[in-house]
Amino acid sequence: MQSEPPTALAPDHPDYGWLVDRVAIARAERRRQAMEELELERERGAALQEEISRLVVELEGPSLDEEVFARLAPADVELVQSSFQSGPAADDVDDEWFEIDADDPETLREETEQEIRRLEGEIAASARRQEAFERYLEALGE
Repeated sequence: MQSEPPTALAPDHPDYGWLVDRVAIARAERRRQAMEELELERERGAALQEEISRLVVELEGPSLDEEVFARLAPADVELVQSSFQSGPAADDVDDEWFEIDADDPETLREETEQEIRRLEGEIAASARRQEAFERYLEALGE
């Protein structure tokens, strides 16, 4: 036995044999869109924070390592250093390679500091967007 569709018609579409809850559809779609944007913004904020961490380690890691390595046995220092290096071992690196990066350490440091400040501004903007989407979702309700 087949059931009959509801007889009420959508007010602006007289051909429909049932009501369309446009508000519910719009609410669900907006919720989906807001959740998607919120997730993208969260991922963006996390990526920005990772970049700041990388830059901070680049700036502060060598002096921190120097301090900590002074308290370790040479064998331990060698093991830890080799784990931290992403390129060839320090013994295998040509001195000219260091000169390229060390031409003007103060300029490099200032540029890195500026980039960190820029990224911090981006993180603040991302956090603001996340808060706005969270409040939108809360106001959207069920």
